Amino acid sequence: MRYYSIRIRMIAALAVAMLAQVASAGTVLTLQECRDLALDNNKQSLIAQERVNAAEYDRRAAVANYLPKVSATGAYLRNSDNISLISADQAAMLSGLGSAVGSSLGNSIGSVMQGLMASPTIGQMLASDPQLAGLFAQLQQSLPDKLAGITEGLNAIGSELAESFELDIQNVYVGMVSVEEPLYVGGKIRAYNKVTQLAKELAEIQLDGEDQKVLVTTDEAYWQVVSIANKLRLAEKYAEVLRKLDSDVEKMKAEGVATASDQLAVRVELNQAEMTLVKAQNGLALSKMLLCQLIGMDLHSDITLADEENTELVVADDAIEYTDETIQENRVELRSLQLAAQMYGQKVNIVRADYLPTVALMGAYSVTNPSSFNGFENKFGGMLSAGVVARIPLFHFGEGVNKVRRAQSDALIAQYQLEEAKGKVSLQVTQYEHKIEEAEARLAKAEKLIENAEENQRIATIGFQEGVVESATVLKAQTAWLQAKSEEVDARIDRIMAGVYLRQATGLLK
Repeated sequence: MRYYSIRIRMIAALAVAMLAQVASAGTVLTLQECRDLALDNNKQSLIAQERVNAAEYDRRAAVANYLPKVSATGAYLRNSDNISLISADQAAMLSGLGSAVGSSLGNSIGSVMQGLMASPTIGQMLASDPQLAGLFAQLQQSLPDKLAGITEGLNAIGSELAESFELDIQNVYVGMVSVEEPLYVGGKIRAYNKVTQLAKELAEIQLDGEDQKVLVTTDEAYWQVVSIANKLRLAEKYAEVLRKLDSDVEKMKAEGVATASDQLAVRVELNQAEMTLVKAQNGLALSKMLLCQLIGMDLHSDITLADEENTELVVADDAIEYTDETIQENRVELRSLQLAAQMYGQKVNIVRADYLPTVALMGAYSVTNPSSFNGFENKFGGMLSAGVVARIPLFHFGEGVNKVRRAQSDALIAQYQLEEAKGKVSLQVTQYEHKIEEAEARLAKAEKLIENAEENQRIATIGFQEGVVESATVLKAQTAWLQAKSEEVDARIDRIMAGVYLRQATGLLK
């Protein structure tokens, strides 16, 4: 899996670093080694790899939606006042309950006692019975104390009642642990999981696409170096031939066979050849710098390519076998659009789920201080609760229908884009097939031109040595040979790159 390839990348990076150290010492690099170095150095590939990792994290997070969600909540509240269930006047009345009752009772008892004392019958009884009179006197003496005790007791009871109607909420503590398990959410969780899986596949495909871009760019830079290196050798050989021709013309001029004009024409051509040689040397150095930048090496590293010294570039006869089905399976753009179409299809389900009933199982344990489970007291008290929560959307004035239709339109657009891309890819593959045919025809023509140019060069050189051909003819023959050899180099590299482009178009570039 791409997600786990980061470890492989790290190992490859170490190998790349070792290769870079060796290459900086002038070691020959093959095309495959340059590709490997470029893949590990390319920042876009590293970004694409991190997108794969991010998509994997999203997929794991989506899977967690199937599992219960547990959360804890806690709060502390400091209030400036308490809550009173009765008014201040009512509280004062309760606090003075004993005084009110005692006063009323004392007045009533006093009136009764006065009535008794005023009664002749009671007076005779007290006068005739000293013991009864003593008891009555004791009752009169103890009555104020008894009334005072009753008053205090009732006042205490009233105050306690008044306090009980005042709730102490200055310090409030609340805590809760809740569990929620979705039972039905309209298929939203399943659709979202599918979207995250497709997103990860899409990120992996985009990583493949970045790798293929790197491979093509590296191949172009590699073969550009090889092309310039070959042309540099041709320029050196051409300059060498012109130097020999200049020497021969000078000798022939001394013998009176050639003129000063002949020698001047040769030296003008030699100066141009030497200027071309300098340009080729600079071009080779710049091309190697570009390749070094692609493969993550110092721009001034001393590198030599495996094909740089080849005088005859070999065009591999590697037939590419493919069908429309394999192109659709391997082409990055088509695979990306296929996944995008599937993702938009799942997004239709996600939007639709927002307007379907949802059912969830709920459970919680809550604790409060003050608590009211045993009256109202400043103690921690808690309870368990469980239940089922259902939400049923009833009417949204067409919002849900229009959002679903919008999502369906996006899905259709993605499908149409996929169909359009298939046609464009098919056309592109056909174009690269023709490019290969054109490159092969160009190569065959270049090889034929070389045969004619070499024969023309040989005849002109012999004629010049025999004195029957002018130096201008020899110069034209040499120039024609140089152009033919340069054309052959270009034709061979064009054929090689045409194969690379066709492999990229068919999704078979590795």
